Amino acid sequence: MTNQKQIQDLITFFQRANKLKSVPRFSASLWKEGDTVAEHSWRLSLMTYTIATEFELKIDLPKALAIAMLHDLAESITGDIDAVHTYKAYKEKNKQISKEEKYAAEKKAMDNIMKGIFFGEKMKGLWQEYEDQQSIEAKLVKALDKLEAFLHLADTPAEAFSQDEFHASYADEAVQHFDDAANHFPELKDMLDTVKETLKQKYTKAGIAWKQ
Repeated sequence: MTNQKQIQDLITFFQRANKLKSVPRFSASLWKEGDTVAEHSWRLSLMTYTIATEFELKIDLPKALAIAMLHDLAESITGDIDAVHTYKAYKEKNKQISKEEKYAAEKKAMDNIMKGIFFGEKMKGLWQEYEDQQSIEAKLVKALDKLEAFLHLADTPAEAFSQDEFHASYADEAVQHFDDAANHFPELKDMLDTVKETLKQKYTKAGIAWKQ
């Protein structure tokens, strides 16, 4: 039987997670038309379910969906850190935040979000699984996470992009990492290449340098 502590923990967790709905993304990459972390997480979850089922991937789908929903939960406290500030290709032009600094801040945030919640350790374990990238489910979500960012940019007018160059290799490693783990799944790279081509045409036409 559910007790009052469990009910209150559920309410508390949902209230804490609700903050994702107001956390903006692409703060350094887009002048306008960025989305929120919650919007991103929703489409990432949709992509995870659709691709896993349509291509009959041999994964633990409930786990993959849970990882997709939880992977950016720490950003309800830390905020989203734009790839411009972390991706090595932008090193010469922007303030860098190391992977270690980002991880430490987000781990502390997850500890705070899950503090006192009866299912907190399970949730933190799924988040950690994504960070460690040891399971095929975590690798799939990481690859789709990168692809979803490209999809958002493809849906956004070129004039909204605030940088004078675009580094198209941003998603390559994650997609290849999953492909290796899945014992060859070329469709994901095909999707990435298709989205890249759309972006390349749009950005080069707008005078944004394409860096592969």
